[in-house]
Amino acid sequence: MNKRLLSNNTFLIVIFFCFSSNLSAQKCFKQSADNIFQKFALKGKTFYDSSNNFYVAQHLKSLPFSAKVLRTVHENIDIIEIYNQLEFDNYNNQVKLSQANTLWKFSPSLERKILKENKSLQKFIVVGEGLEEFLKATYRGSSDLFFISSKQDKAIIIKCTHKFLLNKIANLPQVNFIDEYVQPTTEVNLIGYNRSFHGINALDFNLPNANGRNIVVGVKEQKMQSLDLDLYKRVLPSSLAASNIDDHATVISAIIGGAGNSFYNGRGMANACKFFPSSFSNLFVDDASILNQNKVTVQNHSYGTVIQQFYGAEAKSYDEHLWSDKNFLHIFSAGNRGTQSATTGLYNGLTNFANLTGNFKMAKNIITVAAVNDAGIVANESSAGPLYDGRLAPQIAALGPNGTSDAAAMVTGTVAILQQIFRDSNSLQALPASLAKAILYNTTTDIYKEGIDYKTGYGLLNSYEAVLALQQKKYEAATISQGQQWTKNISVPSNATNLKITLAWTDSASQLNNNKAILNDLDLQVQEINSGLVYRPWVLSVASNIDSLNKIPTRKRDSLNTSEQVSIKFPNPGQYEIKIIGFNVPSANMPFHIAINVDTLNTFTFTNPQHTSDVNIQENESLIIKWKTFVADTANQLGNLFISYNAGNNWQLIKQSVKLYKNEFAWLIKDTSSIAVLKMETSFGTYFSKNFIVSRVIRSQVDFLCADSFRLSWNKHVYANGYRIYTLIDSPYLKPILTITDTFKTFKRIDFPNNVYAIEPILSNGYMAARGVAIDINEQGVACFYKAFNYNLLDNNDVELSLALSITEYVDSIFFEEVNEGAGSIQTYGSAKVFNGSLVYVQLASIVNSGITYFRAKLKLKSGAIIYTNIISVLTSGKKRILFYPNPTNVSSGINYVLQQGTFTNNAIQFFDANGRYLKGYKTIPDKINTSLFPTGVIVYKLMNDKSEVLETGKLVLVR
Repeated sequence: MNKRLLSNNTFLIVIFFCFSSNLSAQKCFKQSADNIFQKFALKGKTFYDSSNNFYVAQHLKSLPFSAKVLRTVHENIDIIEIYNQLEFDNYNNQVKLSQANTLWKFSPSLERKILKENKSLQKFIVVGEGLEEFLKATYRGSSDLFFISSKQDKAIIIKCTHKFLLNKIANLPQVNFIDEYVQPTTEVNLIGYNRSFHGINALDFNLPNANGRNIVVGVKEQKMQSLDLDLYKRVLPSSLAASNIDDHATVISAIIGGAGNSFYNGRGMANACKFFPSSFSNLFVDDASILNQNKVTVQNHSYGTVIQQFYGAEAKSYDEHLWSDKNFLHIFSAGNRGTQSATTGLYNGLTNFANLTGNFKMAKNIITVAAVNDAGIVANESSAGPLYDGRLAPQIAALGPNGTSDAAAMVTGTVAILQQIFRDSNSLQALPASLAKAILYNTTTDIYKEGIDYKTGYGLLNSYEAVLALQQKKYEAATISQGQQWTKNISVPSNATNLKITLAWTDSASQLNNNKAILNDLDLQVQEINSGLVYRPWVLSVASNIDSLNKIPTRKRDSLNTSEQVSIKFPNPGQYEIKIIGFNVPSANMPFHIAINVDTLNTFTFTNPQHTSDVNIQENESLIIKWKTFVADTANQLGNLFISYNAGNNWQLIKQSVKLYKNEFAWLIKDTSSIAVLKMETSFGTYFSKNFIVSRVIRSQVDFLCADSFRLSWNKHVYANGYRIYTLIDSPYLKPILTITDTFKTFKRIDFPNNVYAIEPILSNGYMAARGVAIDINEQGVACFYKAFNYNLLDNNDVELSLALSITEYVDSIFFEEVNEGAGSIQTYGSAKVFNGSLVYVQLASIVNSGITYFRAKLKLKSGAIIYTNIISVLTSGKKRILFYPNPTNVSSGINYVLQQGTFTNNAIQFFDANGRYLKGYKTIPDKINTSLFPTGVIVYKLMNDKSEVLETGKLVLVR
């Protein structure tokens, strides 16, 4: 059989030959189909055989209706099942038939490798009805086959050799799909972060109730740190969770819905959501019943495997889940392999295209997300489409602080907010996934290339606009069946700059390894009533060459994707008809959603800054001033950007002749404490930002931390007439506990046993201030009135003791003491009076004995109370040049030593027994001296300098 199997790329070579030799398209198509038929046919097996139910069928238009199709490998070629001679004869009269070899069962990536001799054990995904029970009964106890796990009802993971897989597993009639198992990894480390993206700050401060409340977000990878300040008390227990806690999962969860307890930039998109962890060791969809029991409605997947270009078992599992639950959404990172190429499929070898990481990302009902940096530029490493059958992917782009992992989290957090907003305003009904997708895609900002593209999909996420569109109900919902049409008329005003309409629906799962994933095919078109002009969706070229894939989209019928978009720049005013056509709808009453938006010409709104926390010179010296505007002449419509620090009485020019269509300008923040406002002068009006404060964020510190009390203090805010103190008590969020006017506060531990605190200024002018960083008082390196007590060993083993106080106003004087191991005082080396503002005190301790010496500092407070520091131990050789320890020591343990400070290790050392016999010598002193070959008893050492002059002699004792 092996010799009969054709190469994976045979039909691609034939297609290339057709183009290069200028054969007619029809002849080329037939030739490629004939080659594919031969690829999957058993030579000479064109008759019925009861031992093989799988047949390859080639037809002109379609198969008989009753045919059971297992896989479509070409528009005119299918793998079907035939169970008897009568069926065979019936089909054989209508189509070209042959018994099928087993090659159709393999994924494209495994198909290329399976014929190569590989004797090592590997993991494989095998799919088939009743397969697990059959294999366990047949191969129980066999050393050729190992069972790893069962991931789905029909899919199992096994370990065996390629030879065993080909000769034993693939030939089984129960098996209909086999793939490699690839270990997932997180996708990180690309780019930076900016909260002015996606309208995040506008969501925070203009729509504070849009926060993902009562939404449970699944995070599938390793487990997040549930004690993290920004996830505290919101990570649900999960039977599916990984055992490993990972920083990546913690960061991803914080982006999705961090509480903002730590600082404002720890505030995630949906900061009131809850988290349900599950492990990505299972690449299939999680158990739907468990997700449902825990009320999970959206799940984040910020991981990938390798570049895969086929519709496999994992992809099908996600489509099956989303078809059964049309309100659920899975969000995947596109991957960080954007500069690489696929090794199989139609787009094999095309660098920078078709490189999404993981078969599961070939599903048609999920959302895949690309990454842009904080300048809005697509990261080269961000994986690109098309998918294996030419579908658009990724569908959307978002800011990726650490790659497409974080970009996916941005979209997941936005979906959680959309789900919450819809529930709250629709009697707790769930948001349909197709409506969420239509809204998300319809509110994007076009970047990278004009129109849709294989790097960013429909464009850059705009969370704020998506939430507004949902709140304002800029959408329609309906159902459609085969051959039906649905229409709606809309009115476009005279000042419209852009009309955008997006259709989305959820499709049923396709057959494994199918040549095209779509089953239910709807069509969108928009007609201008007055002119009769019809606008079709934007469609990209799917031809397998780089020039074609780089082309901008054209308007035509879309026969691949489960979302379609029509946009019209500067539409004529008047009536337009939106039409949805049920082109090919096997599923009756197919639900769909459309989102509708009309942008208005010559409007202007500042979108950043929104709040004082957006202007933080300590975090970023530059502020990206952003606005939203729509202008007709992008080259010549300019504006003048100003700032005022005195309520508009005087204006300072920031930039003259700003190109308005760019919608942003980077401004170097002035180091001042002022109330500021921005102004943009345009030809169609003058526009002002919200007032905001330019100042440094206050920083709190621990002044002392004693057993019974502690004190916090912070720098004064220029506009504050009070300060609100927050702590983390029994809630996931910091709560205000006190309001004071001073810039410090002493707390009794019996009344305030909590550890995390933050300070927020209350401003006299009524503006909102940025709350300071939350601190854990136990992690600030502060003890009871001091920060640190340590030492510095000087030449000749003098010890310099150093005490750093945390505050001076309570301390009268300090004393430096030598103590014994039990903390009993031996002697005082010195004392010092404490002066305000002088935090560091130093004392020299000389004539220190060899061995370990213990020191502490004693603080006498102005109240008369005594506070002791921690005890530090200092190991020295005393007056000797070298000290061996322990002495005596076991001969097999080797000798440790300490040198007198100032003595160099490049000195030589020699060892002799008690009779003066030479044992061993070193030109330089090693880190540890091996004595395993030395005799027991007294050993004499001789330490010498580089001139062979003896510096010191001495003795040590070795025992067994």
